[in-house]
Amino acid sequence: MLAAMRGQALLLALALALGATGCASSPYDRAWVEKAVTDTTGHAPGKELLAAPSMPPGVPDLGALTADDAVATALWNSARFQVELTRLGFSRADLAEAGALPNPTLSFLLPIGPRQAELTATYPIAALIQRPYRVAAAKADVERTARSLVEVALDLVRDVRLAHAEAMVATRRIVLRRAVEHNWATIAKLTEARQRAGDASELEVRAARAEALGAVDATRRTEADEQLARQRLRRLVGLAESPLGERLAVDQVPVPPELPPAADTLVKEAFAARPDVRGAEMAIEAAGERLGWERSKIVQVFARLDVKPVGTRGGAPSLVLPGATLDVPIFNWNPGGRARASAELSQAAFRYVALRDDVVTEVRIAREQLAQALGSLLPWREQVLPLLEANVTSAMKAYETGGETYLLVLDSTRRSQDASLRVLDLEADVLRARALLERAVGRRHT
Repeated sequence: MLAAMRGQALLLALALALGATGCASSPYDRAWVEKAVTDTTGHAPGKELLAAPSMPPGVPDLGALTADDAVATALWNSARFQVELTRLGFSRADLAEAGALPNPTLSFLLPIGPRQAELTATYPIAALIQRPYRVAAAKADVERTARSLVEVALDLVRDVRLAHAEAMVATRRIVLRRAVEHNWATIAKLTEARQRAGDASELEVRAARAEALGAVDATRRTEADEQLARQRLRRLVGLAESPLGERLAVDQVPVPPELPPAADTLVKEAFAARPDVRGAEMAIEAAGERLGWERSKIVQVFARLDVKPVGTRGGAPSLVLPGATLDVPIFNWNPGGRARASAELSQAAFRYVALRDDVVTEVRIAREQLAQALGSLLPWREQVLPLLEANVTSAMKAYETGGETYLLVLDSTRRSQDASLRVLDLEADVLRARALLERAVGRRHT
């Protein structure tokens, strides 16, 4: 009978231990992050193995890099993104630690003098009660970390698109600045010729020379800006040291004129798509689990098993005596831990509300900036610039028929070139605003 009771007790203890060792794993691993980044951005991140930068699949040539190709190359090669991915390993290690069972404590008294040998085993039963809370909180933290890594990928995509836009606009601006420089040099020469003929004053000559020198300086600054923009893009795509970066050049593509959807539609998409919104929800869940954990610490229970020999030394059987040790919660009800966990829960809830406000504001501002940029670009590109180009054509025809001087042709050309520079600046504003809107929404909307 006694043996049967001992066996049942051992089976019960084993069942409790097995029940407490429920699944302490999480599906939010590196593979999940890679799939989420691919689904969100359309491009797969590179593997974690350290290797020399390479061309990602689907990118044909670094010498004509589109914005999408730049994003694919950055996610494939960016060491900074790989650094952020290592945070997931720390979170999963915390989950493994939260799921680990504590070891039992054994104490043994030697048979010295009249005292017989005695063996005592204790096990913290309270750890089994607290374990589900620890594991649940750690799982929520793992998911929050995984979703924050998708957020990091979106930040990288935004930065790459902005850098690509700057590089593309800088390359086009060089062509226009060189044309303006040539135009002002020609105007300065014609003004000097008119002065020699008595048709222009020294004031006009000095003004033309100053404009020509200013155009030369603007061209040089534009060329330097293009090199800086290319170096920034090269760093973001992970080719700062790689020889592949020497061939890096951006492709010139037209700026799409499509207007964004309504702000309310974009806000709904952002709430559904942005990983930081879901991460804030998981922070609330994790804080709630930690609060339950702190409450469970009020009572500490230890299972105890004493093994003592019965009768004379050496020949008598052993007696197994189960028992328990309980910390009586009279003075300490873990007030600090419970108060801290409660404050963390309140903090996580308010952070979630504040984040929703931030998302709404970011989407509305980015949408308004894009609409404003398109509202300025379309009239300049479709109305103002064609009118000035038509003036150049008319001035050239008048010059060819002898009705006007060539100086009028050059002046009309200068006005048209200034308008082209203005259109280029507005196109850059559209590209920047579109990249910021896509980041605010959490995915591409066009």
